[in-house]
Amino acid sequence: MSLSIHLQQSLQLSTDETRIAEELFTPITFNKGDIFINPIQKNIPMYYITEGYVRVYALQDGKEITQWIGSPYYFMTDLTAWLFNAPIKWTVEALTPVTALCITKSDYDKLSIQVNNWAEKERKFIGHCFEQMEKRIFQFISLNAEQRYIAFFDQLGHLFNEVPHQYIASMLGMTPETLSRLRKKTV
Repeated sequence: MSLSIHLQQSLQLSTDETRIAEELFTPITFNKGDIFINPIQKNIPMYYITEGYVRVYALQDGKEITQWIGSPYYFMTDLTAWLFNAPIKWTVEALTPVTALCITKSDYDKLSIQVNNWAEKERKFIGHCFEQMEKRIFQFISLNAEQRYIAFFDQLGHLFNEVPHQYIASMLGMTPETLSRLRKKTV
């Protein structure tokens, strides 16, 4: 899905508003292994991934905990840091070569002047982001490991062919061995 279609569908932007927004994005590429958001940064942009896969993770007691795997047609940033100018807590790493479109916070803020009813459109979009997080949290606390695996596979099964399984296991709150056992059991 192109950025223009995504903006029109997720933010209900008109064609003219979409053009204004698209002009604020800059193409950027990352190599596999590149870190493009990390906790030592002061300001972070928002990325729209057009190709490739990224991993969002944090260190906990010296261990990397994967929070999310970003794939094409997703926006990517540390949302709390972006919205509230809070310290960045997530690291984002390219798992494959990545092509993205990047918008700075200052350019993003221009949209409130250039797009009609921007605050309402943004509120709905961010509400959708939080809705997705709530759904994921609820699944995490209400489903057992096998049920979490099945729900993940049904929604994002293509990731098993794209990223190392250890990151998927971490994201699901299980060991790689448990994930392997569940995959064998459900085949």
